[in-house]
Amino acid sequence: MTTPMNILMSGALLAGPLAGFLQCESVEVDGEPNVVLDDVADDVEAFAAADEPAEVPLELLFDDEVPPGRSFGLQELSLKQLGKFVFFDKISSPKNKQGCVSCHDPAAGWTFGVDAINKSQVAAPGAVPGAVGSIKPPSNAYARNMPLQLQCPPFLLPCGGVFWDGRAEGNVVPLVAGASPHVGLEVFKSSANLEGLFAQFLGPVADQALQPFPNPVEQNIGEKEVCNHVAKAPYSLLYKLAWGEKIDCSNAGFLLSFKRIAVALAAFQSSSEVNSFSSKRDIALAAEIKKEGADVAFPLQGLTAQENLGHELFYGKAGCALCHSNTPVFVIEDPNKAGLDPGELYTDAAYHNIGVPRNAKIPGPLGSPGLGARSALPAQLGFHKTPSLRNVDKRPSKSFVKAYTHNGWFKSLEALVHFYNTADVSSDGATAAKFGITRCDPSKPDWTQAEALAANCWPAPEEQGTLAIGFLIGDLDLTVAEEAAIVAYLKTLSDTKTVKPPKLLK
Repeated sequence: MTTPMNILMSGALLAGPLAGFLQCESVEVDGEPNVVLDDVADDVEAFAAADEPAEVPLELLFDDEVPPGRSFGLQELSLKQLGKFVFFDKISSPKNKQGCVSCHDPAAGWTFGVDAINKSQVAAPGAVPGAVGSIKPPSNAYARNMPLQLQCPPFLLPCGGVFWDGRAEGNVVPLVAGASPHVGLEVFKSSANLEGLFAQFLGPVADQALQPFPNPVEQNIGEKEVCNHVAKAPYSLLYKLAWGEKIDCSNAGFLLSFKRIAVALAAFQSSSEVNSFSSKRDIALAAEIKKEGADVAFPLQGLTAQENLGHELFYGKAGCALCHSNTPVFVIEDPNKAGLDPGELYTDAAYHNIGVPRNAKIPGPLGSPGLGARSALPAQLGFHKTPSLRNVDKRPSKSFVKAYTHNGWFKSLEALVHFYNTADVSSDGATAAKFGITRCDPSKPDWTQAEALAANCWPAPEEQGTLAIGFLIGDLDLTVAEEAAIVAYLKTLSDTKTVKPPKLLK
């Protein structure tokens, strides 16, 4: 049972003429409210008395985004808002050159938001002039908070983790060499009462959040400098409201504070803002469930005939759901009764090599060995994590060009679906033969998607020894119309809601 509370922060408490009013509800944890008003007031008063920026109206810290009818504890809401501010703040060296949002733009489906880069080098430029990554930034939305596991059904392949190669494992003891540092229970060292609230945000997403800041080809800023930046930021009060103590950037305390910032980033990325389930498919399915209840099935009235056909093919003839489903299975008897989970993420979170051609435009070493580089297992060379198909077509404008797959070689969904259908150009590939598709001339090492389509060929795979081509993909026997239907269905998976930066940072 929750108890509504009005928390009034007076102008005096905020050390200035601006006052904010936050109305929220406390959430009971183990039978006790997790917000104690007197303590919150004392924290705010003490914070305001310190020599730090405090003249910030509370509504700007919380950005007027407390959803109506939703119960929030002040500390959990503060943690999520802290993560949101850090996500959109360009914390880097040199200053103001790169932030999390630079590689994960909500308007572009939480991946890279500059189409000139997507058309060319694909890898994101870093804060330092001339610094460039080596792979396409993946979407950070709908990231499953699943620790890396080595044998997941139905194919008994590794699954879970974050990054294309899964190195943000979320495991206390790494399963594969080269894992990212782990954020563990040490973050609750002086705040044990918060473990019940915040432990849900520990895992691969929090581990991932540690990495971009000190990476020299990304934000290029040390952990202590990140701590100092947040301590001096106008939103730093959120840290204290979340963790119950002032951020500590001393030599003894900065690393713990940095890890807590990573937990805040994970909290934001786990929120309903980032994972809104607001796509055309979601809206149509929700309307059907409301009307039909447990008897719901495709086709949905809210989708077009072409989109409904795409769903049927996705779960049937094309077999897309073998990898792009929360619960992949080999045989789906009735595709129209599949894909009905409102929380479908469209990924098995596993690792596969689909035979993507090498992208010669990415600077640096040739190819991306993926999980195989970490495991040192030849059978896993070229294995990359299956991306969620949610927001796969979300873009800021119709003319905006997105890049697809781990190296961004594909520039359109149409070309990517065509590849899945026809990639098997061996003598066994009947679909490729029907389309007249052959192997591109290997003497030309830098084929682009446009060149390959014009020549009606597919280049050799980046990693050739561990392919899913001929097994899961590459010979699907789809017609041109069926390819178009699948593309139409994929376009229904874009969220209609787009997260905006906090007003305080604009």
